[in-house]
Amino acid sequence: MGNPRTASKKKNEGADSELHAAARAGDLPAVQRICSSDPHAVNSRDKHSRTPLHLAAWSGHAEIVSYLCKNKADVGASAMDDTGAIHFASQKGHIEVVRILLSFGVSIKSTNRKGMTPLHFAIQGSHLELVKYLIRKGANLSSKTKTGETPLDLIKSEEMRSLINELEQSLKNKDQTTRSRTDEFPLKPSNAEDVKDVHAHGSCDQVDTDTDIDTDEKREKRKGDDDITQDSLPVPDAKKTKVSLAHLLAEDDIEEEL
Repeated sequence: MGNPRTASKKKNEGADSELHAAARAGDLPAVQRICSSDPHAVNSRDKHSRTPLHLAAWSGHAEIVSYLCKNKADVGASAMDDTGAIHFASQKGHIEVVRILLSFGVSIKSTNRKGMTPLHFAIQGSHLELVKYLIRKGANLSSKTKTGETPLDLIKSEEMRSLINELEQSLKNKDQTTRSRTDEFPLKPSNAEDVKDVHAHGSCDQVDTDTDIDTDEKREKRKGDDDITQDSLPVPDAKKTKVSLAHLLAEDDIEEEL
């Protein structure tokens, strides 16, 4: 009799190999079927420590990459040499796969063990459209590998060099235009006061609290003003109260006549 644990291991390896093969081949129905029957297979590894996501990214199967990401694939998993799915996709110039991976939180600055970024791989492979996309998304042209190479050091053609020069100039012009517009259209006084007030108080909640305090202070001030006003009013003098003597005079007149 064989060892049940060994048999189970071989069965799992067979399922994992099947999923890797389906992901590499772009067989979405097979990928869906395997993941449904064995959800843990989504992050299984082959002998090179690659996951199904790595192979789908390498092969450029965007639909499968999206499906795997939505079904708990580890988007940051690294194969040998710390190469991630975004590096595999960048080596082959699969721009749509790169877009999907970035949308699921993969960093555009991620590096493998040699310090290679997606931009390094894209330029090294002369993938013009991907290079353009990565630079516009903020990829760093000054990032260095372990051997001190920047993406610019990996340029192989004048076409690529010309493209990067154009992109750099375009980004500089865009920054200058943005600064010019900011200088030309400063904040309106009312808006500036709002911003100043928010910064002064730190947060909206604090602004509300301060407003309540101001209201209480104003209420106390009004109360004090009312007290001052009442104190300043002349108080009627009880001793000087005018009393009508007409009826007394009338009585005296009557007595004299009698």
